[in-house]
Amino acid sequence: MLQLRHSLTQLAQSRFVLGMRESFLAVLPVYLLLQLLGLALFLLHWLQPEAAQLYQPQLQALGQFSRLFWPLAIAASTATHFARAYGIDPLYALLLLLSLGLISLLNTPAGQTEAQLTDWLMLASIAMPLASVLLLRLLIRHLPRFDRSGATRFSPALSRTLVHGLPFVLVLLLLSGPALLLPQALHEPQGRLGEHLPPWLFLLLRQLLSNFLWWMGISGSTVTNWLSHHYFAQQDVLPGVSVETLIFNFMVPGGCGATLALTACLIWYRRQLPERNRHIWRWALPLQIFNVNELLTFGLPVVGNLSLLLPFLLVPMLNSVLVYLVVVEWQWLPVLGSWDVHWMTPFFVSAFFMQSKWLGVLLLQVLVFVLSVLVYRPFVKRWLSEEQLGEASWALAQRMNLGPGLEMFAEARFVKRHEAQHEWSRRAQEALRLLQTGTLCMHYQPKLDLQRGEIVGLEALLRLRLADGSCVEPGRFLPALEQAGFGDMLDLWVVRQVTDDLRRWHAAGFETRVAINLSAATLGEEEAFDEILATMLGFKTLGLEAELLESSLIQQPELVRARLGRLREAGVRVNVDDFGTGYSNLTVFHNAAVDVVKLDRSLLMAAAEPRGAALYREVCAAMQRLGYEVLAEGVETAEEGEFVAACGVALVQGWWISRPLEAAAVPAGVAALAQRFGPQQLSPR
Repeated sequence: MLQLRHSLTQLAQSRFVLGMRESFLAVLPVYLLLQLLGLALFLLHWLQPEAAQLYQPQLQALGQFSRLFWPLAIAASTATHFARAYGIDPLYALLLLLSLGLISLLNTPAGQTEAQLTDWLMLASIAMPLASVLLLRLLIRHLPRFDRSGATRFSPALSRTLVHGLPFVLVLLLLSGPALLLPQALHEPQGRLGEHLPPWLFLLLRQLLSNFLWWMGISGSTVTNWLSHHYFAQQDVLPGVSVETLIFNFMVPGGCGATLALTACLIWYRRQLPERNRHIWRWALPLQIFNVNELLTFGLPVVGNLSLLLPFLLVPMLNSVLVYLVVVEWQWLPVLGSWDVHWMTPFFVSAFFMQSKWLGVLLLQVLVFVLSVLVYRPFVKRWLSEEQLGEASWALAQRMNLGPGLEMFAEARFVKRHEAQHEWSRRAQEALRLLQTGTLCMHYQPKLDLQRGEIVGLEALLRLRLADGSCVEPGRFLPALEQAGFGDMLDLWVVRQVTDDLRRWHAAGFETRVAINLSAATLGEEEAFDEILATMLGFKTLGLEAELLESSLIQQPELVRARLGRLREAGVRVNVDDFGTGYSNLTVFHNAAVDVVKLDRSLLMAAAEPRGAALYREVCAAMQRLGYEVLAEGVETAEEGEFVAACGVALVQGWWISRPLEAAAVPAGVAALAQRFGPQQLSPR
């Protein structure tokens, strides 16, 4: 069960699902406007049939615009957001979409109906962007990479062209064939999904798939209509009653998942709602009345919420069984004409628009709504308990039969969690504002080999230079930005900046090794890691090194080990930074196969006392016996340098050697340090 929960969580948070979710949210205002237009046309036909007949050509044109514009909007949005999700330039995704769309359009069979045109446009609006972006990403990752280091210096646009050019052409050639066949294939009437299934089974499968997609944040209606070629709207279960009509009028009050019932439960338990959700039902209810529930599903959220997944799927399916039995099998409601009503018509109001006995229809709707509320209620109650106590503490409370006794502390724990989240959000916003006032830059701190009296490398350190010329230490902005999810982005910027500096130094005749700090986010993010590794490979001969905190080795150890293995295969040495401030777990070091262990200054400061000095010697000796190189960080005085040398440590770094240098000052600074710490200047060890 835990594995299933983990898999569902991973699926809901996957790059693919996030891309689909964002693409739909981006065009949600367009979607609502088009549907409001459709509702207005429906009301005009119902309330003013004479006026509707008078302006029939104009109204038909508006209807055609609504039906044809939506696929174009969702296609452009899907291409843009999928490209961003997978690290592809959105311009090339849009160009591929336009090219393939034109190829399909030019091959549209003569005499194709508007419904057939809408079918292939809906299919193309999802399939073409997905295929284009995924195939483009695959080719960019596996085709030989161009050396674009020179192009990057002069023009980022030229660099992107070098990366995307050949893959773009290959994708266009590979997908041109399917694009040509698409309109012709959909021109044939056979092959629609669900055509050979019994209507009741088709209905249940549609409800399951559609609502599961909505739970992941994807437009389930769009996908199921695409898969079935609008078969729901065309398949009548009774004369004048289609499957789609039953869904909209009876089975999903308030929209997907029958969330009007969920809103009723939230109102029921409004005093127990967490503070951040206490008013969500007030904002969502006006839209819920018209069966638009995105504000609730994304704001509560229902999307990705495992506690509400089961009722979100179960309620529409139970409603489907009940309504199908009452209307189709038992035929308790007479069909006196068409039951087609616009899907945005309020749930209990639609009974008066359907050509049947309105009281019977209304009673069935009330029964469906009550059943939906009864199913949702225990799940909402449990979810609220989990929100208050936290899942782990709630499970413990249930096992120990302490749930009621712990509820008095639940609010305090929630407030603490909420305050912590608010504090991190505040720090991230402050850090972003700080970045806007200054310019990121790199400083480099030299590393000294005491035995040879040579500067053997540099550590790259990120700084923020303000408008007045002063520099801000990374502690003021870096932790908050990493916590907010910007760690891999900052690492990628640092690697590119360091390689630019290495290139300039190389042109000036200066060569050195540089260690770059990588965050845990970079090790866990495949695309960012691949980009950084590819950049490092371009400077393999210059000897780049990667530095990681101890805590980075603990998170996802198998994945980290694989990533570090790829770095070592590329000739990149791996250093562990700030040893002594984290877990200090030698097993983790062994599994990660690190090269250099950097002892934190806190250990050196403790060495001012006899026990601390003995600990420092033992740590150094243990590391050396295990085959690690040891570097002493934070060496600020000659006395500390002599102490670490006596402990057998050859490599040192700290203000006694040099403060961090700006990139332009590194060659001259290293030359000056060579004169200061040359072999003749160092006392014998």
